[in-house]
Amino acid sequence: MALFTILEAPDHKSDRLVVVRDGFSASALIFTVFWALWHRMWVISAILFALFVATALLVNVLGINSTLGSVLEIAIGLIFGFEARGLYIRSLEKAGYHTAGLIEASSREAAELSYFMGRQPSRMGMSTAVAPIRAPAAHDTLGLFGNV
Repeated sequence: MALFTILEAPDHKSDRLVVVRDGFSASALIFTVFWALWHRMWVISAILFALFVATALLVNVLGINSTLGSVLEIAIGLIFGFEARGLYIRSLEKAGYHTAGLIEASSREAAELSYFMGRQPSRMGMSTAVAPIRAPAAHDTLGLFGNV
């Protein structure tokens, strides 16, 4: 079971609902800059690109060991892999989306189904609403050091 964050669009249209799985993103580790561009995280992708260019300049211009350069690039990718989904959620919140809640489910589709079933009244006339869970604090520093 995985934990999914449900984000509703500012206009509350159900077709613009975003479901983001919490945790490490292997695709963000492998495709760092492209992953950020795909998710329209322009500033983050520019920062990542600048970090990779700076690493390449350290290796090629200053003559730093290429093994150290590779380790730096892997470290950048790992850090981004752990933080990518949290940064994506924050970028959506800045775009006007709001966190509707957290759902534990086996897949993204199951999380969506659970969210929509929880919002609809059941056949017995009772509603089983999905309880919203407090979103992480906005001042959380990359999620690595906990809340300040």
